[in-house]
Amino acid sequence: MKIKSIIIVVLLCIMQYGLWAAKIEGKVVNVKGEGLSYVSIYLKNHPEVGTITDINGRFSMEIPSVRDSLIVTLVGYETMFVDLTKVNTDKSMRITMKDQPVILNEVVVHVQKDSKKKKSKKEERAEIQAFLKKVYDRILVDFPSKNVRHKVVSDLTATSGGQVVLFDEWIGNIVELRDIKGPADSIQMKMELNKRYINKDVKGSIESYNPNDYSKRDRRHVDKVDLNSVKKIQPHKIAWELDVQQLFYRYMFDVKHWTMVEKDASTVVLTLTLTNKLPGIYKLVRKLVYAVDRDTYSIKTLSERVSAEVNIPFGYKLSSAELAILNAFVLDQEGFEKYRLKSLNGTTCRNNIFHRQDNQQVVVEKNFTADGYIVDNKDNKVRFSTKIKTKVLSVETQGVKPYSATELKSGRIQNMSAPQ
Repeated sequence: MKIKSIIIVVLLCIMQYGLWAAKIEGKVVNVKGEGLSYVSIYLKNHPEVGTITDINGRFSMEIPSVRDSLIVTLVGYETMFVDLTKVNTDKSMRITMKDQPVILNEVVVHVQKDSKKKKSKKEERAEIQAFLKKVYDRILVDFPSKNVRHKVVSDLTATSGGQVVLFDEWIGNIVELRDIKGPADSIQMKMELNKRYINKDVKGSIESYNPNDYSKRDRRHVDKVDLNSVKKIQPHKIAWELDVQQLFYRYMFDVKHWTMVEKDASTVVLTLTLTNKLPGIYKLVRKLVYAVDRDTYSIKTLSERVSAEVNIPFGYKLSSAELAILNAFVLDQEGFEKYRLKSLNGTTCRNNIFHRQDNQQVVVEKNFTADGYIVDNKDNKVRFSTKIKTKVLSVETQGVKPYSATELKSGRIQNMSAPQ
């Protein structure tokens, strides 16, 4: 009888799964109705169940239950949520995504003309300094020295020559280690599942690269790159590392580089702009943008933009080993036989979006983009682009302990096929 009861329970579970299992399909478009490719789509309660859209924005996937919600994400667009219990899953869905600039508030803030007496430079700086002090005092409250765990899904898309080189979806937990001595932005990344697609041409080039074909001196800069061990590569960590407390404290006394404007009745925008340059050689501009609640002084969003222009007068000649690595990622054009780096131009942008939980500010979403190109002495140009969007599904703020070395080694990697 005991065995019979177990069989009945198992059969009921299978029947229930079959009753609720469904296949859904649809298309993701922008506000102009154009299909969006490589959009990440996954279930809120089961983030390991998901897919990405093809080059026309279409998708299809099997789900265990319609009693869930779809999370639809793509860098540069607002994250969409679709409650599957409120839509007809038997019909093709159409999901429209709205633009979301990666550096927030910078383009929408305008200084309003004031009929009152214009303040002197000294008065303006004193006002900014006082406001900065209040914001920092609030940071100490909003970001206490205790560990925080985030359940996340993070998507990375890298392109070269207009083609997708890599799509990487990382599912797991990120722990911010705030109660230990050392950098406040120390983090641990515990992977549960890593889905990865690598362009077949790039994969073939990487696999054919043999360090023994080059002299030790020739490959000195690429020997440290473990091209085959994808499990050790953590590009998603780049999108996460932007420590609020240390970053703000570092620059809060450099008042002359700050500006302060009112975005609206509830938000004040603080902007720090730093420029470092050597005429004719390089120019580096870093901009930090904080959207701050006018009444509480809490930070709503933090955005960072770094742009670099570098010119090398006589060029930098790549070794044959370095050239092989570069050519592995060059698509839509012939590989270079010789390559002397003449200049490079690149821009990175990062966003942190916060909300309040357990009387503190916690992350809702983080975005990262890196776009740029390198130019040789014959003015040949190679373009690269990387985009990462990290969506936080849940946050733990109480009793969070660091992961052990053994726990950090867990997780599995799943190879994906290219969207058709």
